[in-house]
Amino acid sequence: MVGVSQAVLDYSIKYAKERVAFGFPIATRQSIAFMLADAAIEIEGMRSMTWKAAWTADQGEAMNNELLRISYLTKTYAAEQAFKISDYGVSILGGHGLIREHNIELWFRNARAFSMLEGLIMA
Repeated sequence: MVGVSQAVLDYSIKYAKERVAFGFPIATRQSIAFMLADAAIEIEGMRSMTWKAAWTADQGEAMNNELLRISYLTKTYAAEQAFKISDYGVSILGGHGLIREHNIELWFRNARAFSMLEGLIMA
């Protein structure tokens, strides 16, 4: 889920820098910049939680209860944020975000599936 989110962010940044509307790249619009910044922050949080879960798993059996707790939190948080970030990607691309010509629509579908499997959103 971290990888999907990072791919969405990278693609969205590239698109926002290249897409010109009313004489300026859309990346200069405050609403677009806020979505990109929020996505970057959430991805770092997801990555940190994933590293903590991996570190806890490496500690062995003494950390079993903590491993269950942190792995569940990480999985749930990452699924929720992946859906939000992929939704940002679709919003940034506008109508292009829903056509198969752009990978964003695939990543959005995958993130939605992650969230549905976690029970975070209804089908």
